[in-house]
Amino acid sequence: MRKYLCVFAFLCFLTGCGVTDWEDLKPPDLTISAGVQDLSYTLGTFTWTENKRSVASDAPSLLDHVDVTNNVEAGATVSIEFAQEPDLIEVGVWEDEDVVFKKIAGNTITLPDEKGDFLYVIRAKWPEGDALYALSIKTIGARP
Repeated sequence: MRKYLCVFAFLCFLTGCGVTDWEDLKPPDLTISAGVQDLSYTLGTFTWTENKRSVASDAPSLLDHVDVTNNVEAGATVSIEFAQEPDLIEVGVWEDEDVVFKKIAGNTITLPDEKGDFLYVIRAKWPEGDALYALSIKTIGARP
């Protein structure tokens, strides 16, 4: 009987020390779209705390981290929808190694009317943490 009790205790110990799946510990996903077109984005640096677990993830430079450029009509309205609405959303354009963030209302941004390549950075904050998302856009078909 004592042998079985020791085995049971050992199994309980192993279960408690099991590998934790940290991949599920991250900020909410989002959908970024221009009309019916879904746009690709990259999750950058973030912190997140949930169920007494915390993670802080540092990403390389956003310029080096974004691997998909979205072709979008110049002047288009881009919609940003999070799976869990953040307390704060700010958006900025990467220029000269810096980003100046501005709060947005209505979860939308309007792209410039001229052709060009733009790296948008979205910063969102929740009670559980914060995150940076990068969105590379090439505006096409400049409006008259």
